[in-house]
Amino acid sequence: IGIGAFKTVHPGWLTLSPLPSNGLGVWTQQDVVVKQPFHRNSSHDAAGSSTLKISHYALTDELKQLLKESNVLYWAKALLNFTYEYIDYCIDAASTPPSFQIPCVHFVEAGIALAFSHHSSNIQGTSTQAPIVNVKAVMFSAVYLLEEQVTFDPTGDETFTKFIHNKDCGPSLDE
Repeated sequence: IGIGAFKTVHPGWLTLSPLPSNGLGVWTQQDVVVKQPFHRNSSHDAAGSSTLKISHYALTDELKQLLKESNVLYWAKALLNFTYEYIDYCIDAASTPPSFQIPCVHFVEAGIALAFSHHSSNIQGTSTQAPIVNVKAVMFSAVYLLEEQVTFDPTGDETFTKFIHNKDCGPSLDE
């Protein structure tokens, strides 16, 4: 899909078993956005021109970064839900409804995906040991942030507005 300020973005799909009742992965082969953090390395060639290369972090560093981001999303969603519950309570308790429309916003559904690889190796024994031992090991090989894919209504009845993004942390209400 592209590259952002500090994550690569790829299309993907998710199937969980059993299917959860809500959130990410509620149906099989759900389209998701797969994100992986990176850092930029600039290098200079013999002519003196610089090229920009991206590199992925060590797995433990990627895991720390993505766990922190997913934890922030989790708490942001919880606080937003609490805010809407309070707004609903206040509207129900008021004698008249508000004179303005309250926007309905939400954070994307997100989660962490850990990839594991299975390796097997054959170990030759000595003449007094068993001839071959098959050893299977599971290794942690990648970590990804999965997010729901934001889709647009083809009829144009619903619009999508990204209020805050990485390039500018101020709300973009005029866009």
